[in-house]
Amino acid sequence: MMKSSMDIFEESSEQGLSRRIAGFAAFKSERLPVLHEFCTSLGFEQPHEVLNTPGKFLAQLDGGFRSAVISEANRVWFITRIGYYIGEYLATRYDGYWQVDEDPASPTFTRYVVGGFSFDGVTTPMVDPMAMAQVYADTPAPRSLVQEVDKVLVK
Repeated sequence: MMKSSMDIFEESSEQGLSRRIAGFAAFKSERLPVLHEFCTSLGFEQPHEVLNTPGKFLAQLDGGFRSAVISEANRVWFITRIGYYIGEYLATRYDGYWQVDEDPASPTFTRYVVGGFSFDGVTTPMVDPMAMAQVYADTPAPRSLVQEVDKVLVK
């Protein structure tokens, strides 16, 4: 029996979701050491604190990258680290957590997102920190990390 294009799409979506779920543990274990190393390389005092209190570093990151030129060669590296930071910041600030978006109707389906927010005033059920980091990186200087992290979540 021949599969329709819809069957093939659904099958590939299910496979993609399975692959992302299988990789989630590695993603979760990688993000904090990478974020710590990032803050260490930037010369921040007590860089280990980014793991528990990322909000302490928001002003430094905002000021440090406000006018930075993000080269194509460093783009993925930068987006990954800023995405990890945005995710940790939002998870701690708004009492959320990292998860895989398993909703096929969602625009962030199969992505690693932060959601489950229990903070009053949050206007969206989940956000994609890596997409936010990409928007931030693509914003011409001067850019604002402070504005980027809060614009999609609170009224």
